[in-house]
Amino acid sequence: MLAKRRSLKLNGIEVERTPLLVPSFSSKGFPDVHKIIASCSELIEGVTLISAYDLHYGKVQPPFDFPSLIFLDSGGYEASKDTELSDLGDRDHHPKDWTQEMYEDVLAKWWPSVPSVLISYDHPKARVGFAEQIERARTIAPGRTDVLRELLLKPEKESQTLLNVDNLLRYVYHLADFDIIGVTEKEIGNSLVDRMKNIAKLRRALTAAGIDSPIHVFGSLDTISTPMYFLAGADIFDGLTWLRFAFHEGLTIYKHNFGALQLGVMTKAHMVDARCWHQNYYYMNELQLEMRRFLASQDFGSFKYHGNMFRTALESALEALGDQ
Repeated sequence: MLAKRRSLKLNGIEVERTPLLVPSFSSKGFPDVHKIIASCSELIEGVTLISAYDLHYGKVQPPFDFPSLIFLDSGGYEASKDTELSDLGDRDHHPKDWTQEMYEDVLAKWWPSVPSVLISYDHPKARVGFAEQIERARTIAPGRTDVLRELLLKPEKESQTLLNVDNLLRYVYHLADFDIIGVTEKEIGNSLVDRMKNIAKLRRALTAAGIDSPIHVFGSLDTISTPMYFLAGADIFDGLTWLRFAFHEGLTIYKHNFGALQLGVMTKAHMVDARCWHQNYYYMNELQLEMRRFLASQDFGSFKYHGNMFRTALESALEALGDQ
């Protein structure tokens, strides 16, 4: 099987095990992100993700001492007009300047009280080839031994919307320099099966090269696609879907529908938001446990919802990969 429990170690000491579902925070679409973080800080006990862009522009304020592990995103999402697949596009976004020097300045001041993962710099107008992406990622926070490092792989040209996975695999041995390998959901394929196939292709290439680093899928955190990518060999999943929608009985639905189903039609919108965030966080924890139980049993019945669909999707991805 492609799915496996993998370890995140800092200086030889395990700080987390996969699979990991990571609640993320961003000012993009959430201008009051600092208030949302404050509301959720007593809720979140595990991992979380924040943006260096938001730190630089004062959208979020340290200290961040509530998570067990912090992913510090490099800010490419906030620096662009690009969207996640779950983005409703209901707020116009006007990105500000964001350079590698600005990111390095944030890193120089980044000394959290909990372990952290530094994600390599990217910018939609700074597309470079895979060799240069790898070399650029190697240079971040030089000399630091108190952090984990993640390479976020992006298309090599501005004109490309998808990763050229076959070209990427020419550099697979160079990926051993990083603790985590990241891709975005939108850029790893243009359908669920295609994304699963490409994740599986990357996972197999890593395994063949003797590399057991977790694969992180950015922008994927929901009730259906996340388990599918997990079965294909990915390990870490983050996104803003948990803030935009509600997770309910195996589905990802509009928050106001969740409010009507669970709280009553008279419930105020801000109360529905808060209830959804709490519900979604506990839902993610349970789904993460289901994924871990699957690793122990290899039984698709470990999933409370959609187990048969997940099996069929994996079979389809493997068939597309040429396994059947």
